[in-house]
Amino acid sequence: MVNAPIVCFGFDRPHHLENMLTSLEMNSESSKSDVYICIDGPSEKTDISLHEQTKNVAKKNWRFKSTTLIFRENNLDCRTNIITTISELFESHEELIILEDDLELGKNFLKFMNDSLEKYKDSNNVWHVNGYAYPQLNFKKRASIGRYISPWGWATWKDKWDIFVKKDYDKTNMISQLSDEERNKFNVEKLYDWENIIIKNEIGEISAWDAYWYQAVFLNDGYSIYPNKSHIKNKGFDGTGMHCSNNDDWKTPLNSSQTNHFPNNISETKLFRFNTLLFYRYYNFKRYLRFHKSKIESFENFRNFLRKKLSI
Repeated sequence: MVNAPIVCFGFDRPHHLENMLTSLEMNSESSKSDVYICIDGPSEKTDISLHEQTKNVAKKNWRFKSTTLIFRENNLDCRTNIITTISELFESHEELIILEDDLELGKNFLKFMNDSLEKYKDSNNVWHVNGYAYPQLNFKKRASIGRYISPWGWATWKDKWDIFVKKDYDKTNMISQLSDEERNKFNVEKLYDWENIIIKNEIGEISAWDAYWYQAVFLNDGYSIYPNKSHIKNKGFDGTGMHCSNNDDWKTPLNSSQTNHFPNNISETKLFRFNTLLFYRYYNFKRYLRFHKSKIESFENFRNFLRKKLSI
């Protein structure tokens, strides 16, 4: 079985990085895997103490086949660092598994990723392997094929990444020029605004790469492989993440089983699509309730203020 190289990104969250690497070690395949740990350089706003602690975590004696440290001297920013590092590593590798520091991996994560990379390596249509999956009512030991991507524990192949960078999918907003129908498809039938992430990156509000990668997958009519039950848990929704608020909207239990049934026919799995859209509708409903709850709470605060004034 192929054991793809793994690149792990960290910055200033030492405990997150240590927890992620510890969970990676729990995968038996990790002892046969080459691991790269990349830490971007500090910016003017970086807590130097936390940044140094994160580098010290990376320097620990991890039990991988090999551990290569990539410490940037200067700050490239999140987007540039991730795209640059992946591009550099694809100069010498045919496939990569990519991890960020706020993830927790199930013990069968690497097996699923390596099996998927091997099975679909010659497919022109499969672009992306997801370790994370939305909560599903589905057969837990099966994989499905979908149209969307998740940046939480993922993998791809050199030939797909080369298209991404050589045709400027990583630099240009190509979505906003599409028809409303195509833009709606890109934006998960208007349930998740991926396009706005690209727009915010263009005007410098955020540093995003994943929406651009999804753009390349979408415009090339690409597919993603998903486990029906997630092999990844995102631990970054604790208020520490750059683009993650403090909530449990994306919470999903880790799959304790192996995913060992893979589709042979490369087409979207209808039940998986149904479950995914159902998840996004529920996600939007929860956001709607939170928004109106805050309005009600603000009104209550205002009413109490008036009561105090009138009682004087």
